[in-house]
Amino acid sequence: MVFSGPGLYEIVLYQAPTLSLNSWGGTLNPGEVVKADTRSNPPPANGNAVWQIAAASGTGASTQYLIINAHSGYFLTATTANTIVSSQQRSPSDKSALWTITPATTNGYQVYTINSVTPALGQLNVDGSRNTVGTPILAWPTSTTDNTKFYFDPVAA
Repeated sequence: MVFSGPGLYEIVLYQAPTLSLNSWGGTLNPGEVVKADTRSNPPPANGNAVWQIAAASGTGASTQYLIINAHSGYFLTATTANTIVSSQQRSPSDKSALWTITPATTNGYQVYTINSVTPALGQLNVDGSRNTVGTPILAWPTSTTDNTKFYFDPVAA
C-alpha cells in the first residue's frame, strides 16, 4: 500500500488496518465529519471511504494535494486546530483544503503523515489512538506517533 501520487485511494489507519477514513454519513451535504470506518473489500470507486488525491501545486516532497471525497466531491478540510476534519465545499486554493503527504516509514512499513499546509492546523490524527469504528479523525498538532500515520491503498476506478 504505497502512495504513488495522484489517484483514487482508501486512506487506511496504520494502527488499525481494518479501518479507513470515511466521510461519515455518506450524504452529499457539505460539512460531513470524517471518522474511521470498517473497510469494504473491494471498496466502491465512488464510495464515501474513497478519496481522489489530486496534485494542486509544487513538485516532489513539496507537492500540495487536494484530497477529494469520491462520493460527495468535497475536499478534506481542516478548518480549526484540534477539531474533527470534514469534507467541505471549498475553493481548491483554500489552504484549509491543501495537504502534504510525507513518508514516515515505521517498522519497515511504508506509511505516511498527512499534514495541512497551514502549520497551525497540524496534521491528520486518529483521536486518542483509538482503533474503533466511529473514531473521529482530527486536525491536531504535528507529531510522529502511530495515530498520525496512514497507508494509501489504491482503488480501481
